[in-house]
Amino acid sequence: MYSRAHLLIEKEFDSLTSKGPWGIEVSPLKEDNVFEWAAKIKGLKDTLWEGGVFRLYIKFDENYNIRPPQVCFHTIPFHPNIDMITGRPCIDFLDNFEKWKEGYSITMTLLSIQSLLSNPSLTGAVNIEAVEMLQHSPRSYRQMVQDCVAASQRMEAGVLPQSPSKVDIDAKTEKGLRSTRVSTVPARISKLSFDDYHTTWCGLATSKARDQSQNPLLEAIRDKPVLQQVHMGLPPEEVQVQVKKQMQEHSALMYGRFGMRPTAEEDKAAKLNRLERMKKIYLPPRVSPTPAPDIVLDSALPALNPKDEPWEKEVDDLVAWTANLDAEAIDIS
Repeated sequence: MYSRAHLLIEKEFDSLTSKGPWGIEVSPLKEDNVFEWAAKIKGLKDTLWEGGVFRLYIKFDENYNIRPPQVCFHTIPFHPNIDMITGRPCIDFLDNFEKWKEGYSITMTLLSIQSLLSNPSLTGAVNIEAVEMLQHSPRSYRQMVQDCVAASQRMEAGVLPQSPSKVDIDAKTEKGLRSTRVSTVPARISKLSFDDYHTTWCGLATSKARDQSQNPLLEAIRDKPVLQQVHMGLPPEEVQVQVKKQMQEHSALMYGRFGMRPTAEEDKAAKLNRLERMKKIYLPPRVSPTPAPDIVLDSALPALNPKDEPWEKEVDDLVAWTANLDAEAIDIS
C-alpha cells in the first residue's frame, strides 16, 4: 500500500502531464520512483527570458506535502535569486519550512519559479554580482540573460560549444591583419557567452580545482593540439615530462622523498660525497717531505767513524750503569 506522500505526488504528476500550465514539463527520473522528477521551465513570452529552456531537479520525501520538496536548477541561469553554485532558487517557502502550507502544490511552486525569472527580487538576493549588474549596468545584464537563453537552447538541442580549429584561428588572424593594414576603423568587440569562455579556459588551464574535475589539456592532450600549442608551445611528450617533474618536486618538498628510490647515479654520487667528507674529518692532511740534499762524496775528506758519534758514548754509559744495578735492592712491589 502506498503512502500519503506517494499518492499526492502521483496525483499532481497526472495533473501536470494532462493539463499543466504553459512552458512547464515534468517527468520522473526513473519509472519506478515518483519521488524524483526532472522538470523543464520555459521563459515567459515578451520577457528577457523568452526562448530559454531551463532544466530542474525536484526531490520529494515522505513528509510531502507537510514540507516542501527540494528544487534546484540543473541549467543554472545568471539571476539575482538563483545560487550560481547550488542552483537553488531563492523563494521563501522553499527555504523556510514554516512558510510552507499544505495547500501549496508543485504546480504552484514551478509557476513561482517561472515568474521569478522575469521578476527578480533584490531583497535577500543570493547572486550579488547579478544584483550589481542589474542596478548599475542594465545593458550588460540584458546581454548576460541573452547569453544564458542561447546557452540553454544549445544544451536543449544537444549542441555543445566547440573550440575553434587551427584553420579558423589562422583565417581570423589573417583577416584581422588585413583589416588592420587597410582600414583605420577600430574593430567591433564581439560579445562572448559564459559557456564559450568557460570551455576555452578549461582547455588552457594546467591545474584542476577538484580531483574529479577534467582538464582537456592534461587528460586528452593529443586531442587538443591547438590549445596546447597556444598555452605552452611545447610538444605533447615534453608537456607530460614537465608535468611529471613538477609533481615529483612538489611531493618531495611537501612530504619528503619517502617511497622515492634514488637512481644508481644518485646513489653512487651520494656515497662518494660521504667518503670525501669522512676523509676530511678523520685523515690529517698530507705534508710532502722535504727532499734530502744530494750527498757528494769527496775523497779528500776523512772517513767518519761511527764510534766517534756522541750518542754512541751515551749508549755505552747506559749499558754499564744497568749492569752494575743491584737486583735485590730494587723494590719489585
